[in-house]
Amino acid sequence: MLLRLAYRNFFRNTRRSIISGISIMIAIMLIIFTQSYINGVMNNITDNVVKLISGHIRITSREYERRERLFPLSEAIYLTEEFYQKIKHEQILYIAPRIRFGVLLGQNELSLPCLGYAIEPEIEKHFSALPKRIIEGHYLDGSTNSVLLGRELAKQLNLSIGDTLTIITRTAYDSPTGINLIVQGIFSLGIGGMDKNIFYIPLKVGERLLDLEGRASEVALIIKEPKQSLKIAREIRAKSDYAVMPYQQNVILRYLNSTRAIFTIFYLIILIVACSTIANTMIMIVYERLREIGMLKAIGMNNWAILKLLLGEAGIIGFLGSLSGAILGSLLSYWLKYHGLDLSVASKTASLDIPFGPIIYFAPTPTIIITTFIFGICVTLLVSLLPIYRAVKLKPIEALKTTT
Repeated sequence: MLLRLAYRNFFRNTRRSIISGISIMIAIMLIIFTQSYINGVMNNITDNVVKLISGHIRITSREYERRERLFPLSEAIYLTEEFYQKIKHEQILYIAPRIRFGVLLGQNELSLPCLGYAIEPEIEKHFSALPKRIIEGHYLDGSTNSVLLGRELAKQLNLSIGDTLTIITRTAYDSPTGINLIVQGIFSLGIGGMDKNIFYIPLKVGERLLDLEGRASEVALIIKEPKQSLKIAREIRAKSDYAVMPYQQNVILRYLNSTRAIFTIFYLIILIVACSTIANTMIMIVYERLREIGMLKAIGMNNWAILKLLLGEAGIIGFLGSLSGAILGSLLSYWLKYHGLDLSVASKTASLDIPFGPIIYFAPTPTIIITTFIFGICVTLLVSLLPIYRAVKLKPIEALKTTT
């Protein structure tokens, strides 16, 4: 009975009710859109971190981890049978040893600080994004003195396929060393910092160049169930003295996760601002119906029934607005989930530490949609409660004497 009356009252001032509902709809749609976008950005960066930087688990020596920014190659891990036994686990799919080293690449008077990766091509091609990003030439074959350059780096050095690149650096024992490499391929990851500053060489070439035969500065593990990374990392750490870091503990990923609380506050502010129109609507409704409320009280309707009647009207506005917003937000977010949002311009400015890819595929989930929909209704009822409660507390004689 009360719900029927609330539904009828909804149409007593249709325009005002629709305007209030639209404000809720826009807020809910914006929240779902934003949450789906943030999830997509997180997935994009996480995927690039795993495929290009750390794998699901990254293993180094403890001293190397402590002085990592200095590239202390003398602290590299010995890839012995004992090492492989210590990290052995049934969940591991691939073990990818890598050597990461810094160099200055020059052409004529140009001198560019760059980051080199010596990788095992046959292992990395199974999970790395690199083989699919070759735009000229071929992927590394592992048996020749070859190099893969980022597109922007190749442009700066004025190098093309078949040209020779001379690398001068220092070995793990701090003695000068150098090598001539043939440019075998040029890649484009769409990540500014990586396309401008990174090159790849075969692991065997890197071992000879840096005097690290049978050693690697880090080892990346790819596992079957990524969600098990934390557990597996703890198990490996317990039976070895290596620094073992699951990808969830990557600095940039931890930072991004910490910002989720800030975004939650942002969503709440958006919704409260939108729901202020509901509060204004309920103030007008209560003010216009004070005599009606007094009459209902006079004929025996109690405070609780009147409260439910007015909250029911606010709830209908919140429900319809939230439902419309959830539908529109879901349609837009799911469309962008499959078609993606091209942010090539922004990704070109991304740094090595933030591997932000050029295409963001939104990641809406039923949880996001349902919780935002319910949240919209709850906040609507909450902001409507104060003006309604004040009217309900009026005595019948006071309400009947009110003029509107």
